[in-house]
Amino acid sequence: MPPSPIKIKICGQTSLDDCEMSVRHGADFLGVVLDVPWSSRSLTVESAEPIFKKLGQITFLLLFNRALDDGVLDAVKILKPHAIQLTGKETPETAGAIQQAAGIPVFKSIHLPPVGEGETDVGTIVSMMEEFDEAGVDGFVLDTSSGGMYGGTGKKSDWKTAAEVVRRASLPVFLAGGINPDNVAEAVAVPGIYGVDLASGVEETKGKKSEEKIKRLIQEINRAQKVKG
Repeated sequence: MPPSPIKIKICGQTSLDDCEMSVRHGADFLGVVLDVPWSSRSLTVESAEPIFKKLGQITFLLLFNRALDDGVLDAVKILKPHAIQLTGKETPETAGAIQQAAGIPVFKSIHLPPVGEGETDVGTIVSMMEEFDEAGVDGFVLDTSSGGMYGGTGKKSDWKTAAEVVRRASLPVFLAGGINPDNVAEAVAVPGIYGVDLASGVEETKGKKSEEKIKRLIQEINRAQKVKG
C-alpha cells in the first residue's frame, strides 16, 4: 500500500493574498498566529477577521501562545477556525478543557531543542504526549524552541529524535522547525509523520510568503513522495 499523502501546513499567514496563493499551490492547512508579542507574524482578532470571513472554507488553525488568558474562546467564536493549536506551556488539563469548550480539534505543540543545542529524553516527551492524548487533544506539532521562542524559530530539531517520538506517538504529528524547499525531502522521509508545518522556509520576508518557494516546496514534496511510494 502506498504511503498516505503528506499534509502541508503553511503557518504564519498574515494576508488574504498569501492565504489564497498558498492554497492554490497545494497547502492543506493554513496557520494564523494570534496575539503573540514576540512574533512578527502575529495578528489581532480584528486584523485576522477579514481573512477568516473571506476564506471560511479553508482549513485554518488558530495558534495561541497564551491560552490561559481570557479571550481565547471569544476569538474562536469570532474567527471560527477549524482547529486550535496551543503553542505555549499549557497543561493537559487546560488543553482538554479548551477542546471541550471550543468544540473543535486541538493540536498541541511539543518543543524540542535545536539540533546540537541539547538532548531530548524521548520517554519523557512521549509520556507527556500520552497525557495530552488522554485529556482529549487531537494531534501534535513537533516544533523547535530556542531563545525563549516556542516555534517560529526557523531552526531544526534532531529529526532522528523526532522520528522516534513520532514512532511512539498515538496521535497524528506534524513535523515543524526549520523546514524549507531545500530540506523538505528529508523532512517527509521521517517515518509516520502526518504532515509538515512551516512558515519562515517559504517567506520572502517575515510575514510575507514567497510564491516561488511555495511552488518549489510542493514540487519537492511530490517528488519525494513518488520516490517513497
